[in-house]
Amino acid sequence: MFLFVCACKNQTKKDLPIWNKTDNIFVPISSDTSNVKFTNKLTETKTFNYYTFPYMYFGGGVAVGDINNDGLPDLYFTGNMVKNALYLNQGDLKFKDISQSAGIIGTKGKWTNGVTMADVNNDGLLDIYVCYSGPQQNKQNELYINQGNNTFKESAKAYNIADNGHSVQAAFFDYDKDGDLDLYVANYPPTPFQIGNDYYADKKNNPSLEDSDKLFRNDGNNTFTDVTETSGILNFGLSLGLSISDMNNDGWADIYVSNDFNSPDYLYINQKDGTFKNEIDTMMAHTCNFGMGTDAADFNNDGLIDLLQVDMASSQNDQEKANMSAMNTEKFYEAVSLGLHHQYMKNSLQVNTGSGTFSDVAYLAGLAKTEWSWGPLFFDFDNDGWKDVFITNGIRRNVNDNDAIIYLKLKKAYNDLTQNDIVETLTKLPVKPVDNYLYRNSKSLKFNKAEGNWGLTFKGFSNGASYADLDNDGDLDMIVNNLDATSSIFENKSNQYSNTNYLTVSLKAKKDNHFGIGSRITIKTVHGTQVQELFLTRGFESSTEPRVHFGLGNASKIDTLQILWPSGKLQTLTEVAANQVLNIVQEEHSGSVKQDEIIKETVFSPISDNLKINFKHIENPYNDFDKETLLPHKMSTLGPFITVGDVNGDGYDDFYVGGAMGQSGKLFIQNIDGGFIESFQKSFQKDQGFEDMGVLLFDAEGDNDLDLYVVSGGNELPKGHSNYQDRLYLNDGKGNFSRAVSLLPKITASGSCVTASDFDNDGDLDVFVGGRLSPQNYPNAGESFILENQNGTFKDITEKVAPGLKTIGMVTSAEWNDLNGDGTIDLLISGEWMPITMLINHNGKFSIRNNSAEVGWWNHATVADLNGDGTKDIIAGNLGLNYKYQASHEFPFVIYGDDFDDNGSSDIVLGYYNQETLYPVRGRSCSSDQIPSIKKKFPNYTTFSKATLQDVYGKKALDSAKVKYAATQFASGTFSLDKNLNLNFEAFPIEAQVSSVNDILVEDFDKDGTLDVIMAGNLMNSEVETPRNDASFGLFLRGQGTGAFVSSPSYVSGVHFTGQITDLAIIKTIKGNVLLVAANNDKLKAYKIN
Repeated sequence: MFLFVCACKNQTKKDLPIWNKTDNIFVPISSDTSNVKFTNKLTETKTFNYYTFPYMYFGGGVAVGDINNDGLPDLYFTGNMVKNALYLNQGDLKFKDISQSAGIIGTKGKWTNGVTMADVNNDGLLDIYVCYSGPQQNKQNELYINQGNNTFKESAKAYNIADNGHSVQAAFFDYDKDGDLDLYVANYPPTPFQIGNDYYADKKNNPSLEDSDKLFRNDGNNTFTDVTETSGILNFGLSLGLSISDMNNDGWADIYVSNDFNSPDYLYINQKDGTFKNEIDTMMAHTCNFGMGTDAADFNNDGLIDLLQVDMASSQNDQEKANMSAMNTEKFYEAVSLGLHHQYMKNSLQVNTGSGTFSDVAYLAGLAKTEWSWGPLFFDFDNDGWKDVFITNGIRRNVNDNDAIIYLKLKKAYNDLTQNDIVETLTKLPVKPVDNYLYRNSKSLKFNKAEGNWGLTFKGFSNGASYADLDNDGDLDMIVNNLDATSSIFENKSNQYSNTNYLTVSLKAKKDNHFGIGSRITIKTVHGTQVQELFLTRGFESSTEPRVHFGLGNASKIDTLQILWPSGKLQTLTEVAANQVLNIVQEEHSGSVKQDEIIKETVFSPISDNLKINFKHIENPYNDFDKETLLPHKMSTLGPFITVGDVNGDGYDDFYVGGAMGQSGKLFIQNIDGGFIESFQKSFQKDQGFEDMGVLLFDAEGDNDLDLYVVSGGNELPKGHSNYQDRLYLNDGKGNFSRAVSLLPKITASGSCVTASDFDNDGDLDVFVGGRLSPQNYPNAGESFILENQNGTFKDITEKVAPGLKTIGMVTSAEWNDLNGDGTIDLLISGEWMPITMLINHNGKFSIRNNSAEVGWWNHATVADLNGDGTKDIIAGNLGLNYKYQASHEFPFVIYGDDFDDNGSSDIVLGYYNQETLYPVRGRSCSSDQIPSIKKKFPNYTTFSKATLQDVYGKKALDSAKVKYAATQFASGTFSLDKNLNLNFEAFPIEAQVSSVNDILVEDFDKDGTLDVIMAGNLMNSEVETPRNDASFGLFLRGQGTGAFVSSPSYVSGVHFTGQITDLAIIKTIKGNVLLVAANNDKLKAYKIN
């Protein structure tokens, strides 16, 4: 092994003051000082402007690389209507413009977009590949081959990679592991922006080579072969972002393509045979709608590569309201049905689960909305060992201004649209320079926005960006390409503010692929493990230098450093000193990669097929939003639920699972080999017109067999409809059920749950039934009931024993338990827009305790003693912290329900805080669909965008609304009970907050003597302007015996549930305990508990 270490950089850091977050880590370097005066100047005219060429604000990129191997990174900028430029780094952050002499300025009149550097001909010198598009006929991309004397020779045609598509960016990587660098080119074919879903679907299903992205295989002799069609890459997409990364951790480079508008993104998984397979639908539950730039890196230091993709959603209420287009529910689901995926106008931060899927945690991380964004970059700017995020922002003119769009559409509709109208509208479009954003990694799936961007002070319109240690001082500097402004260089001075250390790794392959592009570098220090991949194309239209920078915190050395070379060879170094540039040449006989230590048997393992359970919940088609325009989420898709018990007296557990409207529930009988057979029941089949919600097997008659209570629910039918009547099915003792006609009172509200207990100690089981909602009248609650068992007939005694319970709220779950330890059974209730509520039993009568300040969308609550102190704890599942809606005690999320326009129907008004002011959640279009007078009150989008909730609806009307709720807590977690039954809340670990939690089970699953938690959820049917809550694949929390928990990754625990999980149940089988997992509109699945 040959190691070349720059000893001058292997230095011990001096004692430095602790960095204060208010200090400016970055200092702008003036163009006079740096001599970098590149300006991407646009010139708009009456005949050439956004409306004639709508791609003109894409801007230009930045490529960084040491073109003359002097140890200093050089800079290349691309310009749209100006010449490209190359600046030679002369040290001390001073540069020399060698564009003309180097021969790299590009062909005159061509419109340049992205740029990337790579050693294409493997001579040890970085070459430059430039992407072109534009209105001109000649759009051929250009390849500048480094001649070794600071000059370049354009050779794209000679290398057969002069692609003539509308190219935005390109990436070099070795996809076939033959040792040379292949090329992917991302193209953006001209497309009418207002085209429908059918167009995108047809193009996706019938792509042409002319429109497609391109994959060129390097043949090793300075020529490439176009393998787009044979490799599986032939596609159609409005490609703006491109990331190369090993997304499934199998050692082979995969491709992520970020696409604009309704053209779906592509996640091409390398099949290891020269072909790729698009797995976007199975690996990512949703993506951005207007996908811009991307970057791939392991930001949470778990050894798995994650992905950040940006969109154009503003975090400012006025900007969002003035520019947001109304989402059409039918068109949204049409796009999904046509194979265009679930797409939402927000950024996506896709966390790799390690089980072949990703979870978008952008809202949780604080990165969901960053204005009109272009280029995201992961890099460790403060050397603390955690990758931070920088995002370029800005659109030259506010082309999405709704008022301007409507004006032009009306003019066109009346055949009155002139060229002067277009030009005049263009000049009147808002011009709003914005900041680029910098976020510091908080080490817990969250990022904190830097105050004042810590010196990255530029307000304007930025597109491409890159980073590099330009002055070789051990921290990463920033380079930004701006529209109509001089490009920016920011010096990073973090090394002057802290005692953090670093390591820069530069690789040299032994034979091919000189810089080791595609290598995976892993370091281990006292602070843990970091992983980075050496791929250069990053962000938007830009690329980084071919070396890897690690921040080390205060670690003074690297215990172990491993390089997994693209060939699959593994090279290991130990005891590596910090604060140096480490030049590593590949060993002649590097070892082969070894598999990580085999993980011991998971706690859960899938066995659905073995049990022969053939059930799929089939949700009936119904659009809740037709009658309730501003409903936050569907209320008709909340099932199914499971109940377990021995219904035929054979000693084996059986189970019942509910059906949706139009589908009967199913009873499954366990046979002697531990499998299950469906038991056909005429009574169930007859009642398939009901929507099953909560279900319960219990002995209703006292005859020692299990009868079945089924709560009727849903939202499809009007209030009072007979199909909201709950049902009781009596068991003949052999597992045959018949519906009892007169044993239940009339219950025609839409219900949620049912639970039984002998709360009055008279020897039979009484029932609580939770009311979920007043149908088609959100957020009005349904009615809840306590039904006393009087010799098998159930009587409503709610008002007698629990005054106020009937209208307590939108109940989601209930559990009987002795909460205060007095020997009597109490009742615990959770609900939407409710606090966790206790009904304390006083000799058969209940007092309601709902004084918790934690009002949330509680989906489930259960009871256990988590820390062994003899008192009960409450474990509760909530909406989660990864949703568009956020809530706190200071700034709650609010709802009002009333007939605000006196038209005879109840209206829904949702409010949220933005910069400490309460605004309507929904925009002018949707709000006026519910209350048409809003359009008259606010004649345009601009006036509505500035209106507060009170401005829109009036203080008096809001104050007097019939229904008013304010949610203050959306985290899932635990409540400890003190002797006075006060509830003290503690949130679960951050991994439990990625989505809604719909059900929770508490058991000692791993058999270590302490209680664990398994949870599952998701909320997949939100209104379409709100991204669905789909980031959870279930979670196993290992109990520590103290009430604390540690999350277990899915590939360790075996918990990996897909879809909207509605219920979990444990069933005892002959072969051991099994976890049943029910999901809305999906197959029921089973997992062995090992």
